[in-house]
Amino acid sequence: MTDAEHPTDPLPDLRAGWVLAVPEEPKKRRRVWPWIVGVAAALIVIAVVVVVIVETVVRSTIEAGIASQVRTSLDLPTDQPVDVSIAGPLTLQLLTGSLDDLRLSSDDVPLGPTTADVDVALQGVSTTAPYTVGAGVATVTLDQAQVAALTDSVAQIDIVELTLEDPAIVVGTELSLFGFGIPISLSLVPSAEAGELVLRPDSLQVSGLAVTADGVRDQFGSLADPILQDWQICVAQYLPAAATLTDASVTDDELVATFDIDGLMLDGASKTGSCS
Repeated sequence: MTDAEHPTDPLPDLRAGWVLAVPEEPKKRRRVWPWIVGVAAALIVIAVVVVVIVETVVRSTIEAGIASQVRTSLDLPTDQPVDVSIAGPLTLQLLTGSLDDLRLSSDDVPLGPTTADVDVALQGVSTTAPYTVGAGVATVTLDQAQVAALTDSVAQIDIVELTLEDPAIVVGTELSLFGFGIPISLSLVPSAEAGELVLRPDSLQVSGLAVTADGVRDQFGSLADPILQDWQICVAQYLPAAATLTDASVTDDELVATFDIDGLMLDGASKTGSCS
């Protein structure tokens, strides 16, 4: 056979790099997303910490300012403790210009001839002057001694003893008959009528025996009139004009009165109501 009949391929050129070169492995791409996630997480944590710090500082400042404004508006002593609590994120509410839920509380607040513990819940309080209130409810609580001081101002009888016995205020007094003092125990049930606190006689005992109102009148005549009439106590004169008494009851050993608040301006709360 000739070479023409069986041609041979030429030997590869050893100088050609592609013959002996080992293919390079593709470079691995560095995964950068874990670093991005880590940095983002750190920034979020820092932002949260900053927001919490700012929120805490602003909240403390705002609440202290409100407490001071309340003391000034209600002519309370400068050292009168007033607890202020603002529910929800404060920063967002400041941006919207309204506090959704503002709570105020203070013990032994002057109330005419007595004192009382006061808790107030206000909604929709504007954050700029004149600081109006959308709606609110105030709860005023008096213990036995505080109720005694309040009733002394309107009682037409000499109160020997006063106790709170759910659901009534029990008053002890004496009526004179033929020179003898006859002990009378009178149960008064509180209620709210036309914005006034009304104490209405519910039951009586004479010398420990239950009697009717007619029986007392038959026995004591006109001397019994101060005992049997309703006791009306004007509390509006001691409170902001925007507060209206809506309910009153003796619960356990306390007298609890509830007031609706409408149209109140915090910087004008010193304007009190009146009784017709």
